[in-house]
Amino acid sequence: MNLARKHYQQHQAKSAAESAAEFGTMQNTNAYEQQLMQLNSDKNRLKNIQSKQNKVELKRQLLPNYKPYLHGILEVKPGVQDAVVTEMLVWSIDVGEYDFALDLAEYVLEHGLKLPDRFERSEACFITEDIADEFLKVLKTDVSIDITVLERLESLITDESLDKSKRDMPDEVKAKLYLALGKAEMRLITGEQLVDLVHATRARDFLEQACKLDDKCGGRTDLNKMTKLVTKLQPVFAKSDENLPIQILNPEGTTEQPEATNVLLNQNGTPVVDDHGSMVPASE
Repeated sequence: MNLARKHYQQHQAKSAAESAAEFGTMQNTNAYEQQLMQLNSDKNRLKNIQSKQNKVELKRQLLPNYKPYLHGILEVKPGVQDAVVTEMLVWSIDVGEYDFALDLAEYVLEHGLKLPDRFERSEACFITEDIADEFLKVLKTDVSIDITVLERLESLITDESLDKSKRDMPDEVKAKLYLALGKAEMRLITGEQLVDLVHATRARDFLEQACKLDDKCGGRTDLNKMTKLVTKLQPVFAKSDENLPIQILNPEGTTEQPEATNVLLNQNGTPVVDDHGSMVPASE
């Protein structure tokens, strides 16, 4: 799809969304009806494919065709039911485009859009479980993951500006997310004591939350391991007369050596970090 075509489709979608915001429905708007026809055609193509992997690959190829429309909808946010938006939310998760999926998820949860009829789970439950499950699979391999996706998802499902009913899900599902967050934090432990204390503490807290929500989540062993590591590392930074060489990563990915190695600690023993990611010396 060329740039002019994308721009035209996005403009059409914005106009349709503005009309929908006024009249309360996407039905009978040209942009929506065109996308719906295309979606029905593409779904028929998917029905003819038996391989799940091949279905995902076709969705990956087709998804960009819907993005101009989706960007137009997200720009206006009419807040009315839209079968294209909810189906593309599912597709985005299926193909691993999690940032875009969360853009759609925020809109869907905020305005109470409903998933396609074939889904019995709530919107929040589906979004959380499918993303967490996929990350837990990847965390069993050596493939890298983007922890910010999990952090953004956790922020979404704990957003108190959203009604509790829109964020409701079984405790076991929420536990999967915290388990994935805990395991992802564990991956960031490198052997640098200060950095390790930060990530070990976060991992412990996430895993503890997971186990509280579901004692059978499979995080107990890692929780015990992280608890022991935090206990081991905390005294190192609790001694004011300690003079340890500390290296931390700055936002550019390089290391910097702070002049003061006696750093200010939080109550949980982790170092206090300023807005720039640097440790705050105890003398401040």
